[in-house]
Amino acid sequence: MENIVLRATLWFRKKIFFRITDQTLKMVMPLAIIGSFFQFLWRSVFSDDSLISNICYFDNWMPDSVYNAAWYACQGLSNVIFNTMGLFVVYFAAHFTAKTYHKDAQMAGLTGMLSLLLCTYRFKQPDSSNLQMNFNWRSLGVQSLIFALVVGYIVGLIFRFLGADFRHVSHEDSKRIEKRAFAAFKPLVLSLTLGLIVGALATIVQFEVVASNIYQFFQNEGQNNLNIWEYVPLLILALVLNWMGMTQPILQLTSNSSSATTVANLNYALRHGSSWNVPNKFLGNSIYQSYGRFGGSGLTLALLIAILLIYKYQNTVRVARWSFIPTLFSSNQGALVGIPIILNPLYLVPYVFLPVLNILIAASAIALGWVPTSAYPILTGTPGPLVAFIGTNGNWNALILSLLLFVMDILLYLPVVKIAAKVEDEITRINEREGREVAFE
Repeated sequence: MENIVLRATLWFRKKIFFRITDQTLKMVMPLAIIGSFFQFLWRSVFSDDSLISNICYFDNWMPDSVYNAAWYACQGLSNVIFNTMGLFVVYFAAHFTAKTYHKDAQMAGLTGMLSLLLCTYRFKQPDSSNLQMNFNWRSLGVQSLIFALVVGYIVGLIFRFLGADFRHVSHEDSKRIEKRAFAAFKPLVLSLTLGLIVGALATIVQFEVVASNIYQFFQNEGQNNLNIWEYVPLLILALVLNWMGMTQPILQLTSNSSSATTVANLNYALRHGSSWNVPNKFLGNSIYQSYGRFGGSGLTLALLIAILLIYKYQNTVRVARWSFIPTLFSSNQGALVGIPIILNPLYLVPYVFLPVLNILIAASAIALGWVPTSAYPILTGTPGPLVAFIGTNGNWNALILSLLLFVMDILLYLPVVKIAAKVEDEITRINEREGREVAFE
């Protein structure tokens, strides 16, 4: 079985799109890790409803000016990085695609950025007096990395077929630069034209409205769904989309809700001092938040611990270390991009189905009366393994179940990480062999 998985993963990793994706995500990894760290500070340290802020009583001893300045700085930096991440991704995707085929990578990257901006531009009515440019920021940010990857890859392929062959030199005179610029005209014009067409069509069909309705559907289901068997298929779909680089569905599906069902559970728990017999025991979102989200979507914290335990490649271990603290407090974008997990076929199955397994085990424990339902509110940034403990008002059975599931998740991720190490070995050998062949030529 391991050999089958290994060969299948290698087959995918050798495909040009997955190679470009891997190279691109590793290039933007520093930005993702820095953004995750400041997102952790913003949401889990310098927010009034965060666990760390309430434990440390920042409002009692820290000057408001310092506290507010830290909040604004962390919020601003993380938002700027994550809301423009698509621009960097499309640049490097086009860059590496063109470079693979010995075309002008820098011009391809620049063209990719312009094409993505055209695809996401909000066109105005002819009689509009508003001259300010507006973009669909969801398609430019970390929420839609798959879109940026595809646009960059297509632009790179356009340069492959229409661009002139290019060899980078350390010093370029003005004539050579001028020649490069003229050689980029055809792929540049075609790429921008396609971007313009996509952007215009998106405006005509009101793509943003359609997407918002889809996201609203996920949010409504996450807040109001009482039947866990209806929630699980939606969760699987949202996790698959998240693995592909589309984060909005999983964020909407698993957002904290104040629906009538959760309010009814909380009111019952407050009146009776316990959440054992709340009226809605099997809220899919509540069970997922308590037992299926250790470190964010896909149980990312368990994967990082598995990597730290047995992985031998220092760069990946370094990314896992740098991402650990933000991921512990559910800011896992650094790990998703830096490992990378996004569009890595090896991690698809555990990333999607381990949270579902946790949910089903937890629902069985609730049905058997071993643990109560989580009904109490959770402070932002509460570490995943503690959510059920706090959500049940300190029930030790819930904590024990969380820790057992967490250990199980780590153990189930270990064989995947071992295969990942073997894949890395084989990819390294392939790269070294290709490098020797290029040097020989």
